[in-house]
Amino acid sequence: MVELTEDDLNIFSNFERITRVMPVDYLATETSMVFLVEPESLGKAIGKKASNIEKLKKVFRKRVIVLPDSDDPEKFLRSFYGNINIYDIDVRNVMGENSILLTIDEKDRGIAIGKSGDRIKAAKSLLKKKFNATLQLKTRRSME
Repeated sequence: MVELTEDDLNIFSNFERITRVMPVDYLATETSMVFLVEPESLGKAIGKKASNIEKLKKVFRKRVIVLPDSDDPEKFLRSFYGNINIYDIDVRNVMGENSILLTIDEKDRGIAIGKSGDRIKAAKSLLKKKFNATLQLKTRRSME
């Protein structure tokens, strides 16, 4: 059982008050807040024309990202990196720990890593927390 701090409860409460959706989990980084919600609640959480995202940005004073939760590491990564071309996701179990190799297009490397490495750190942190998995990024030149 994970214990929630007062800060955690405030964050969950603010998110739910604005979106009317209870997040499954969240991750706070220096520049952003990443929230996981049940897939069927994603649209409601984001709001019409992303209105809820704008309200959440004002409350948390950070970039806000809302993603569908998934029990499948591959599905989870595909939604986390929905704006880049993923060639392959290789999930391997090495001595009880999952190791995930994400192969992406070389031109998308900067987007996958994010400003100051924020996006890749968030992905690694969430994968560790949810799936006890490590993440490696591999790039491949596109054949264009």
